Amino acid sequence: MPVNTEKYRRQAVADVVFFGLFRLACGAFLGALCLIPGLPRWLFWLFACLAVLCAGMLIPALVVLRQRLNEIEGGELDEALKY
Repeated sequence: MPVNTEKYRRQAVADVVFFGLFRLACGAFLGALCLIPGLPRWLFWLFACLAVLCAGMLIPALVVLRQRLNEIEGGELDEALKY
């Protein structure tokens, strides 16, 4: 029984896109907090570092997506469904 790999590929990409949009929204929110007038310097740097961290989480997500797509293409899902 062959598995519809296109469905799993679309789902994996959609999951990473949703994660990316959420992370970018969080980063934009934290970046906007940096613009509050009269904010203490340490709090500015904390918000700035957290905003960069949110954006930086996109790189590992793309790496994991590539690994997942390779697993789907490699037929590992077919083998797992046999059990």
